[in-house]
Amino acid sequence: MEKQKIPAIMISSEKALFFGRKFRRLAFGLRKSIPNLEISLREGGMNVQPIDYIAAGIFVFIMLMMLLGSISALLAIVAIQRQILDEQLMLILLVLTFIVPAIYFVYFINYPKLSATRRKKKIDEKVVFAVREVMIKVGSGVPVFNALMDVANGDYGVVSAEFKIAVEEIQSGIPQTAALENLSKRIPSQSLKRAIDIIVNAMKSGSDIHGTLSLINEMLIKQQQSDMKTYAAELTPLSMAYMLVSVVLPSLGMSVFVILGSLSHFNVIIVIYLVPPFLLMFQVMFMGMVGSRRPAIGI
Repeated sequence: MEKQKIPAIMISSEKALFFGRKFRRLAFGLRKSIPNLEISLREGGMNVQPIDYIAAGIFVFIMLMMLLGSISALLAIVAIQRQILDEQLMLILLVLTFIVPAIYFVYFINYPKLSATRRKKKIDEKVVFAVREVMIKVGSGVPVFNALMDVANGDYGVVSAEFKIAVEEIQSGIPQTAALENLSKRIPSQSLKRAIDIIVNAMKSGSDIHGTLSLINEMLIKQQQSDMKTYAAELTPLSMAYMLVSVVLPSLGMSVFVILGSLSHFNVIIVIYLVPPFLLMFQVMFMGMVGSRRPAIGI
């Protein structure tokens, strides 16, 4: 498994992990509060131990806090010299020094889960084609190991990379079923997990692997078709909400504001300037939400 870069800023991943070793004792105290971190790291493709990852996060947090603290101190000195330091500015500087690093630390700890989600989508896009190739090869008389090797050398993205690790384990002397079980533990995709588990059970029981793979292929196709129908059903209310917020509310809302403004002598110019930024922000958030809900389809 290739080591994936961790989200350290202003420093390389290797240095963050190296200097973070000094905070391993503190990381042990936080380890219990993050029980699923090991699974997230493994499924996110990050070859890092949980303690080392947390320790690196603590180091990055301290480094960021020291940097922002230095900047805040310089800004405070300048503000004092110009006699503009007040409670509001002090609050902003405190937020910059402590709250921003804390937010980044939370993001740092949750990054493996986000990475696992991205890998899951990439796997789900290729899983049908990969399983189909194994099915065709096994059905034509090719040994299972050779079929796995063909998938590993194929163009299936993350699926090929994970199968390549399984092939290397088999070549090193690990039984095929054990290597496939290790593969199932590493990947975040439930579809591929289910397929591999069924293959392993068929190999252990001596069942017809080709027939099993054919059933798995049909199951994966039906699952993705079901996901497509669910997503299409969700788009209808989302599109109506988009039309309401982006078209109806601005046009009718502006008319209402103009009428009310003329009656109450309210300055509607402020509202006119606020509408375009609001619409832009809403459209960006809406596109992000629709894109994140889109299922990974590979059929």
